[in-house]
Amino acid sequence: MIKHWSRLDFGALVIYLLVVIGGPIAILASIADSFAPFIQHFGWFLFLLVISISTWVLLLTMYYIFLTIFGFGRARRDYPLAAPRSRFLVLIPAHNEEAVLGATLANLKQIDYPRALYRIVVISDQSTDETAAIARQLGAQVIDTNRRLFRRVGVGKPAALQYGLDTLANTGQLRAADYVLVLDADNFADPSILRELNSQFLAKPYTAIQAYLDSKNDDRLLSLGYAMSYWTMNRFFQLSKYRLGLDNSIGGTGFAVNVDWLVAHDGFQSRSLTEDLEMEIRIVESGGSVGWNHWTRIYDEKPEHLRASMVQRYRWSRGHWYTAFHNVGPLLAHFFKSGDVRYLDQINYLFSMRQNIQYLLALIFALGWGISWVVPQGGAYPMWLADVERSYFVPMTLINWAILLEGFLPMIAGYWYDAPHRLAQLPKALVAFYWFSLTYLADQLVGLATFPNQQTWSHTRHALTTPHRH
Repeated sequence: MIKHWSRLDFGALVIYLLVVIGGPIAILASIADSFAPFIQHFGWFLFLLVISISTWVLLLTMYYIFLTIFGFGRARRDYPLAAPRSRFLVLIPAHNEEAVLGATLANLKQIDYPRALYRIVVISDQSTDETAAIARQLGAQVIDTNRRLFRRVGVGKPAALQYGLDTLANTGQLRAADYVLVLDADNFADPSILRELNSQFLAKPYTAIQAYLDSKNDDRLLSLGYAMSYWTMNRFFQLSKYRLGLDNSIGGTGFAVNVDWLVAHDGFQSRSLTEDLEMEIRIVESGGSVGWNHWTRIYDEKPEHLRASMVQRYRWSRGHWYTAFHNVGPLLAHFFKSGDVRYLDQINYLFSMRQNIQYLLALIFALGWGISWVVPQGGAYPMWLADVERSYFVPMTLINWAILLEGFLPMIAGYWYDAPHRLAQLPKALVAFYWFSLTYLADQLVGLATFPNQQTWSHTRHALTTPHRH
């Protein structure tokens, strides 16, 4: 029996059946007349392969459209603000971050929460600069991995976090906290961050909560693309899933996790280069849950140059594919055993990196469609090829063009709801998001081909000490 629908009202279930189940059926029916030309020119084997992939992509697409519906409207806090009670450890992994760490620690001094209830710990991870010294000067506790008091587990950021966790556990400080909040060394946080998380944890039994991720900088095309992806996904993926009672995604920074869960489930140990995604899956598989906080923000510096961005997103892509392929089996097993749709939702997210391919295909098919109108039948662009295109990943029918246009609606709405900009800048923001998506596609494809390699960590340099737009 399917479980977890109890947290969705009847209207949401009806919308799900109409959109996610009915949508692909209607789309495939609308392009059925193009199947014969495809089979005639390419054969049954390729047709079955393509139509299977098309159906899977359509199901994923319609599922995201279903989620989008629940992202509209004013975001209202659904828990009471409570008096500070929870104890937090704020862990900041930092590798050669002397350029930004001082500004980050100065920002965190503005946190509106009793000082006795939180401790800021900087984990200087194999730093060769003044990172540790700056942290000490500004009053933060420092854990230096160069001392090698504990065995290093993994690579990069998760290895630093685990080293810090081992140190704090060894000194008894870990059990003196209820939650660990992870921040990157370049992050700024709203002063309300701990008050909001405290209130939400007290009201709801989450294992972890991800705070709203925003961008420090968005003045260049690429960094604006990052920011657009945040504004869109935060509202029409994260907030939507939160409203539906589904597990949210951990974004690598700005998330708090229960100390008891960390102690019982190997802490931050990770097999992949995306420790955040892996932790999310581990929490769900262990019976825990991940929540979302839309009412307090973390501000993250994003690359402004293509090369640095591609290196960063290549690491993300490799880690994402590795986690996807290594967890799809266990998640399916959990679903068939429990009937809980949360496991299917996680599988959908693991294999959701198909959107950028759709954007590329949409562009290619739009060009092909235009050419087919200009070139006479039997010319350089035969009409049978245009017919074949209609049965590919993004079939060229009125229904599917509507889907493609709908894909831009969350971008526009996310910008309208959450971006601190004038409407006149929206065209540039849409171009930036499209550019971000297409360049991400290259990393996703290369990451798919090289995902078994999870031993090479790429560090992203940070230099921004004052947000460009705040």
